[in-house]
Amino acid sequence: MEELSRQTRIRYLLTLLIMITIPCYLLGFILLRLDRGPQPKKATATFASVITETPTITLTPYLTRTASITPTATATFPPTETSTPTEIPTETEIPTETPLPTDTPVFTDTPIPTATEEIPPTETAPPTQTEVTEPEPDTPTPTPNP
Repeated sequence: MEELSRQTRIRYLLTLLIMITIPCYLLGFILLRLDRGPQPKKATATFASVITETPTITLTPYLTRTASITPTATATFPPTETSTPTEIPTETEIPTETPLPTDTPVFTDTPIPTATEEIPPTETAPPTQTEVTEPEPDTPTPTPNP
């Protein structure tokens, strides 16, 4: 074994290890299969079929449609660049000064005061005391129903 290269020696050892472990794996599978414990009885399947055909006609007042999956091609276009026109300002007229109205005399008829007769004040009676009584509250009276 000394004459073999190191790589070949490792290869032989690994192969020997695999060969030794294969019986252990097989023994484990066999023991697992045997140690399942009591199994419930399985029902056996029997095939029996009865087909009864009964012709029926169903009338519907509308059309019935069958759904189908049909791909619809949709055209998608890449976005295009659009430009929006901009308005160029135009020259506007400069407002001119408007002449302001001048003060014009307004003639109004002003009445001249006249002499009025003076009336002397008269005496008034002093206030008298009056008694205030509170009114009685109105009590609603029931009305008979006819």
